[in-house]
Amino acid sequence: MKNISVLKTGIDVSKIVEQLNKNPSDWGSQKGIDNTEIKDPHQYITSVDVLQLVMGGITESEKNVGNTEICIKTPAYDHHTEIVNYLSKRFPTIYRCGFLALPVGEIVGAHIDEGTYYQDKDRYHLSIEGQYEYIVGNERITVDPGTLLWFNNKIPHGTVNLGDVTRITFVFDVPQQ
Repeated sequence: MKNISVLKTGIDVSKIVEQLNKNPSDWGSQKGIDNTEIKDPHQYITSVDVLQLVMGGITESEKNVGNTEICIKTPAYDHHTEIVNYLSKRFPTIYRCGFLALPVGEIVGAHIDEGTYYQDKDRYHLSIEGQYEYIVGNERITVDPGTLLWFNNKIPHGTVNLGDVTRITFVFDVPQQ
């Protein structure tokens, strides 16, 4: 496949799950955000829950976070050392990153990550819990927990939770290779 590449499967994510379970209050930064005021064809009330470890920042309220290189560690960063330690062995530099939780039966519609920030970054997933289908362009794969993959986030991509549990994946950006 050209736009999705599985780098490794069978990764033991149990210690990562333990830290997630130990720190449930870290979740909730975006769940239920009402975007209906935005005059956009992609209006929705998101059911995705986010636990950001490193988030984008802006210096002026009218700026788009997709057009800035600012990356800010959140207080949750120090609670999730297992994921940070695992990834730092494979990737010397990690930019924005966080866990995304998608409830049973839910989807994330096709979208493109837009902005200058994304132009020189590669995007990866490490699947933590649940099974999901990932769609990038016209390519599809089924992803199981413990799978590390790269995908082209500069073309339309989205996901469907196929499992009977909430899908949790860790999404992170690294310098483009």
